[in-house]
Amino acid sequence: MQITKQELRAWRVGPYMYRWFIRNFPDGGKYADVHSALIQYGYVDWATSLVEYAYSLWLEKENFAYQETNATDLLAEVLSDITPQVKADRQALGIQTLPLTGFIPSDNSPYTRKLAADIDNFKLMDIYNSSQIGCAGDSARIGSTGHSARISGSGVNVQIGSSGEYAWLSSSGYSTQIASSGYGVRAGCVGHDVRVGSSGDRARIATAGNSSKVSSSGRGVRIASAGMRARIGSVGDSLKVASSGDLSHISSFGEAARVVSAGDNSRIVAMGEHSLVASAGSIDYVVLGKGGCASVAYFDGKRMRFAVAYEGEGNIRAGVKYRLNDNHQFVEYSA
Repeated sequence: MQITKQELRAWRVGPYMYRWFIRNFPDGGKYADVHSALIQYGYVDWATSLVEYAYSLWLEKENFAYQETNATDLLAEVLSDITPQVKADRQALGIQTLPLTGFIPSDNSPYTRKLAADIDNFKLMDIYNSSQIGCAGDSARIGSTGHSARISGSGVNVQIGSSGEYAWLSSSGYSTQIASSGYGVRAGCVGHDVRVGSSGDRARIATAGNSSKVSSSGRGVRIASAGMRARIGSVGDSLKVASSGDLSHISSFGEAARVVSAGDNSRIVAMGEHSLVASAGSIDYVVLGKGGCASVAYFDGKRMRFAVAYEGEGNIRAGVKYRLNDNHQFVEYSA
């Protein structure tokens, strides 16, 4: 997705940000590049606003999922470039830090780092396999390149980046950002306004807060969301998404996706071939790809039933938005 100064004017951004954009991207710039530059300049609030705009405008475009996971991959790279400001010993750490397992090994120790910190603005880059890192401070930035790392954060505005395989990443604070490019990663968030990006195959992602934003470009990803106003985008094949919150917006462009929604007023786009959509709640609209099908629950006055749509049958066409009318029939959606 290309961002231009015309779009910035339409978004009514402030003059300072507009001038910054013109200086750094005079001919416009890709979403991922602009987001990365904002992070590197330290304009986290602007980057967050950019993410909000992007998800509201481009979630239903296939290229956006690639751009968003590129942006989170760049975030993981930035976090992995953090110069270790905290040494792995109690004296260098200095204040309010406790080891998870009774000791903190030195840099030359054969043991992996096990660290817990409640310092605000805590920064750490970790390269060890099987590391365990915990942080309770706000605005922490943690990067990891080791495999099977265990990283948890409970503060506000925490940023966690991991490029290792099979990592376990968890957060319970608001406005957390988790970026992962590893295979088989597990990521869990329970705070509001979280953002999770994963470009590795077979990731497992779960969010429980409202207004979560999840993007994935990996194959075989599993995504579960329990909060309202979730925004979920994916490009990988064999995706499985489960959402129980109202006002969710789900887009999938991979083949054989399975999307299940239990919330009301959902918007679901499943453009991959042979994708399946099942909704136990009401929908604003649903979009199917070739060979796709959808079932949507409704109440007929006496009992619950399902309306079913099959692409290629009953005038249901791929790439077209459909809703249920008052007679519980699929008709084309018009805003």
